[in-house]
Amino acid sequence: MNRCKWSLLFALYWLVMGVAWAQEPQVLRLGIDDCVAIALEQSAQVVQGRFNVESAAIQVENARNAFLPSMSTSYGMSRSLSGPREGSFVDPATGEITSTLGESTTSGSQSLGASFGMDLYRPSNWVGLASSKLARKAAKMDLSASQQQVVFEVKQGYFSLLQAIELMAVQAEQVSVSEEDLRRAETLFEIRSVPLSDVLTSRATLATARATMIDRENNVELARADLAFAMGLRIYAKIEPQKNDFSVVPLTLAYEEVLAHALEHRPDLRSQKFSMLQAREDLKGTRYELLHPTVSMSTGYSWQLRADEEFQGPEDLFLKNYGYSLSMSVSLPVFNRFSTQNSIKSQKLSYRQSMEDLQQAQRQVGLDIRRAFLNIELYRRSIEANQIAVSAAEESYKLAQERYALGTGTQLERLEAQSSLFAARNGLVQAQFNYHIQLAQLDQAMGRPFAMSGK
Repeated sequence: MNRCKWSLLFALYWLVMGVAWAQEPQVLRLGIDDCVAIALEQSAQVVQGRFNVESAAIQVENARNAFLPSMSTSYGMSRSLSGPREGSFVDPATGEITSTLGESTTSGSQSLGASFGMDLYRPSNWVGLASSKLARKAAKMDLSASQQQVVFEVKQGYFSLLQAIELMAVQAEQVSVSEEDLRRAETLFEIRSVPLSDVLTSRATLATARATMIDRENNVELARADLAFAMGLRIYAKIEPQKNDFSVVPLTLAYEEVLAHALEHRPDLRSQKFSMLQAREDLKGTRYELLHPTVSMSTGYSWQLRADEEFQGPEDLFLKNYGYSLSMSVSLPVFNRFSTQNSIKSQKLSYRQSMEDLQQAQRQVGLDIRRAFLNIELYRRSIEANQIAVSAAEESYKLAQERYALGTGTQLERLEAQSSLFAARNGLVQAQFNYHIQLAQLDQAMGRPFAMSGK
């Protein structure tokens, strides 16, 4: 009994521990390249894009199969029974009318048939094949565009997480400094070296710093959840990013060079171009249907056997009761209530609209690249300015600390210097990671392959 009891407790212990472990967040220590690689496999956008490519390939196969002939076979059997009928006749011996009941009759047949049909020339088949191939190319470009979008979102999330962690570290240092200031103010107040107002001001400053620290911690967890979502992972996965040497290097590419590369290689533009060509093929197909005939042929074989006949063997299929047929048809629309003409007008408008959409997308790409260039230059200069500001603020804070310790400075001056120092550090952290986010934005805008950052 005791042994059974201990076994039950042991099993219950491992069950509880298993549930606890299952609820713990999954810790993943990943670099930016690792995050990108995982996202390209797990992201829902990429997975759906692959499904669309497979579906487009099936449509191409269906368009090719339209050129193949169609064949069918049939077999039928029927049996019918007619009941006896009542009849009357005059008996010649007696001269009286006599009623009689006849016999039932049966009838039936068996039939066997085969048919073969094929379109010798149908314009819509050729147009459908060309259109489906263009649709498959567009689907592949959409997949590439989705992959580039996912890569950008992952890079953006990764740098945002690093930025949030660095801002939290800066805030943690500010909390530590504020705690030290409060202890110093309380010690000086006890020996009557500073007024009570200095202690109260230090307490208020510390409380404000702690409140900001709570917000920074929450921002870190939100950034982790956003990155996990962009990677296609569960949002409670705890991702620990690796801070590589993300140095700030000025751009060596010119705007015109980047724009030319984007217009040629950006996958969403190429997808729109293929969609425009597909609309043109659809328009061409509708015109062909109006001006070109459809030629088709069919052949068939049939065989039938009545119930009163006997089947002697397979040779009967070609010796008796058989039939062959061969037909060919040519059709050309003459008047279909202007349906085709209206379809041509509608497809012309669709084609022109797709051309305008492509031109608008090209203009938007130019604007996106221009914005990325301006923002990269903005943050590069902001980094330089904030580095100077941090150095100056550190010196100013040291001087304010010394003056306050000697009694020649005030608490307000020291707090203002401290606030300026940490504001400059926060600005530097934000500018550094925003710079790399804009570099990732530029990579996406120019349609660059999946180049990994940090290398």
